Amino acid sequence: MAEMTKKLSREEIANIEVGHTTVSGAQKWFLTVFFLLFIGSYPCVQIFWHQPFGEWRKMETAQKTIKAYETAIEDTSLLRYALLTPAQRFLMNAFRIGNEKVIVGKDGWLFFAGDYEYLINPGFLRREKLHKRMLAGVQPDPVRAVIDFKEQLAKRGIRLILLPVPVKPMIYADQLGGKTIPVQNSSFAEFKKQMEAAGITVIDLADDFVAMRQNECEPYLKTDTHWTPEAMEFTARKIAGEIGSQFADVHFPSHKATNLGDIAAMLTLPDCERYFPVETVSVRDYNSRPQRDSEILLLGDSFANIYSLPAMNWGENGGLAEALGAFCNTPVDAILRNDAGAFATRQLLANELKRGRDRLAGKKVVVYEFAIRELVNGDWKMLDLTLGKVPESKFLEVSAPREVTATLLGATAVPRPNSAPYKDHVMSLHLGDIDGNGQALVYAVSMRDNVRSDAAKLRVGDTVKIRLEPWDKYEAQYGSWNRSEFDNEELLLATPCFGTLVKK
Repeated sequence: MAEMTKKLSREEIANIEVGHTTVSGAQKWFLTVFFLLFIGSYPCVQIFWHQPFGEWRKMETAQKTIKAYETAIEDTSLLRYALLTPAQRFLMNAFRIGNEKVIVGKDGWLFFAGDYEYLINPGFLRREKLHKRMLAGVQPDPVRAVIDFKEQLAKRGIRLILLPVPVKPMIYADQLGGKTIPVQNSSFAEFKKQMEAAGITVIDLADDFVAMRQNECEPYLKTDTHWTPEAMEFTARKIAGEIGSQFADVHFPSHKATNLGDIAAMLTLPDCERYFPVETVSVRDYNSRPQRDSEILLLGDSFANIYSLPAMNWGENGGLAEALGAFCNTPVDAILRNDAGAFATRQLLANELKRGRDRLAGKKVVVYEFAIRELVNGDWKMLDLTLGKVPESKFLEVSAPREVTATLLGATAVPRPNSAPYKDHVMSLHLGDIDGNGQALVYAVSMRDNVRSDAAKLRVGDTVKIRLEPWDKYEAQYGSWNRSEFDNEELLLATPCFGTLVKK
């Protein structure tokens, strides 16, 4: 009786159930054939899909990394193309949920997930965090990089002012379920302390932006990662005051700009206005275009660009450089680049110096602006600001438009459309065998309004016919766009051309 009522173990129950599972021969064959057809058909369809394999080849050859190869496969996936938008629409309709890039807050406020990561990071100066990022191949310590930058500038009698712009969730944590604002990464106080101990002025805007909200003036756009014109102007005035400029309240003409923000665009919904209405802002024309001979140099990212770069669709002539020039009573010099604020503008400056072009001549102040999230995820490269000599270049330089035939020796990566806050991109091309001889570094538009260009579809080894023009002619238009560069000093120091593919 005891044996009959003995409780069976889970393993014994499983053995009994598996042992009594019956599958007929026909079922076995059907399931086997269905499974093989299913897993075998998708690669076949993908190969003949209109955009795939050439892109894989380009990325595999140019980048030589598994990560680049995986990204290329993901970018050209037929399933992604077919299912991404319907899935996103379902998530929005049913749950008001964004995606891996977008967090939907209360009352229609949108947040870039990369900004939120700055706050949930345990501390960007913690030893284990720095070590982990160093193993990933970056210089992770902003303290080392910024102090080194300051010391190199100080040798030339130039003052450094640091402007880490708060990210939106810091000021709008209440829209994400938080209660206290502003919110800050746990390492920022230590970072600021070390900066000030090194003699670097740090402009901390977090409390100011909270005060703006309390006075019913929004410091950030509702569907965009960036600040409003009011917050940008407040910042320009604060920088000018720190520099010591005396300015009067002057009336500037303004124009309206209407747009849907960059975060909304990352939802990849063709009818995004159905969920999030467009925004209209008033952008001032400060009538102070940047000038290279200024005593003030601004290094900045998309926060500096948003109201001055037409491609960002938020107006022009009203950005941080123009506003700062107006409030300093003199135009400022500016090196601006969307994205990679931890190193991109410093590298552009260093490259000019290496080429023998002294961009720091006559400068008294450098204002270094970057999104504060760069402290967590940026590559804080140590860069040499030594003035070099004008190099003898073996790369083609053009002074007038010229059509050439060449072989593509290398191409930099192009981001996936709607994967980043920037919908426009410039790629770098390394061309060889130009009309049978010579080589050139070429910048080409690779993505405009989240649509990849023909240049982005090129692969190494292709023969191209391309129109080359002086980059200086196009730098004002495209120089501030997000741009991918070669990790090769010879190419970085080459004088670039601007290229447009000639259609056959």
